[in-house]
Amino acid sequence: MTVNTLSVEQYQQIKQSGLDKPQLTYNDIAPVLKQHQQNPLFKFTQLGQSALGTPIWQIDIGTGPIKLLAWSQMHGDESTATAALMDLLNFISAAEQKKWRDTWLNEVSLRLVPMVNPDGAAAHTRFNSMGIDINRDAKALQTPEGQLLMQVAKDFKPDFGLNLHDQNRFYAVGDSNKQTTISVLAPAFNDAKDIDAPRKKAMQLIGDMADLMAQQLPGYLGKYDDTFSWRSFGDTFSGMGISTILIESGGHPADDNRQVARRLNTQLLVMSIESIGSKAYQRQPLTAYQGIPFNRSDAIKDVLIKNLGISVNGHSARVDLALELGINNSKPARIQDIGDLSIYSSYHQFDASQLVYQTGKTYALTKKLKLDKTTYLQLLRDGYSHFSGDTKLIENQTDWPVVFSNKGLNSAYPMRYQQATFLLATAEGVEFALLNGQLLALTQARLLYANGS
Repeated sequence: MTVNTLSVEQYQQIKQSGLDKPQLTYNDIAPVLKQHQQNPLFKFTQLGQSALGTPIWQIDIGTGPIKLLAWSQMHGDESTATAALMDLLNFISAAEQKKWRDTWLNEVSLRLVPMVNPDGAAAHTRFNSMGIDINRDAKALQTPEGQLLMQVAKDFKPDFGLNLHDQNRFYAVGDSNKQTTISVLAPAFNDAKDIDAPRKKAMQLIGDMADLMAQQLPGYLGKYDDTFSWRSFGDTFSGMGISTILIESGGHPADDNRQVARRLNTQLLVMSIESIGSKAYQRQPLTAYQGIPFNRSDAIKDVLIKNLGISVNGHSARVDLALELGINNSKPARIQDIGDLSIYSSYHQFDASQLVYQTGKTYALTKKLKLDKTTYLQLLRDGYSHFSGDTKLIENQTDWPVVFSNKGLNSAYPMRYQQATFLLATAEGVEFALLNGQLLALTQARLLYANGS
């Protein structure tokens, strides 16, 4: 069942600027919230504060009998949908959307709670400032943030709940090699995974979501693990009779900050409001939900270096290396796997059929070094891949990674969990340098991909 929704062209016009980042904090969205507080369409109420005192808001829109609650970033490091909620506010408030608003404002009461966990957002961590996973606090209610979310549900008594999260970038859709850019679930309310009337409605609304995904990005929709999680808010809300839908934002090729998933979230939100208001979802068969393939875990790699020559004690082979990047340099990039990795897909892939692994030497700093591109390329050609000594002695005039280690980094051959800094060479010399997971082509003097997903 197709429901009209926000087009890509319309989205680009209302997309909130300043939020194309790997991580959003309260300071990123506070100016947007302040701007919308002046709009009579929106009723802002401060629910309370996080454990460290940051405001947590609810925003009410519409006066209809059907109630929809949507909340984001209860895991502090999962901010994709928070940006989408800001985009949604822009779309709803746009003057040219009056006709669309009028179709549902008297049918739906929408309540948004963006950034449930601002403390975790500020610390770039999943947990709140007490070290507790808020999404495992639905029963104990030990966190102020969890208490607020539960109080919202009890006071508002929503018919539908949209639970907005991010999932890791390594999921694939079923048996395919496509990243799960969006994952959905109608959470179970018991171990038997029974389907009552509210859960059926959630599954039907997901059927509309599947139709939208088939239009916008076919093949990139998966279903999240449906194992009953007694402590989690989604499963608990399902048990309270709320038709709850989990939407997980995932990775997509050449999309480090998950802007594809952000757009899709906004489109799914707009479509859900319309479908709920018009009751279009009721025409969806359960087979639409049941036909969505489950996520396949650990199916996607950040980088695959294919057919690289290695030699160990006289034994030679050509192997694949899987690298896990430290996204935005949050941690060192590592070699994750070695061998025949032909069953995996990746965000980046490089054919090293004509190349062999070469361990990089350490360049010991004894005086100041201006590291321009010419100097850096020569050091790499001379077999140096990293530096030791005082980091302040280097003035890096390039946009290439500079790796420091006072203990050395490499063995004579690649090993699992080793930092991904080494050289790739032919008989004529070094052709490529892998610098903390980023691949530099020496002949082209450029990085072949960025250190992101």
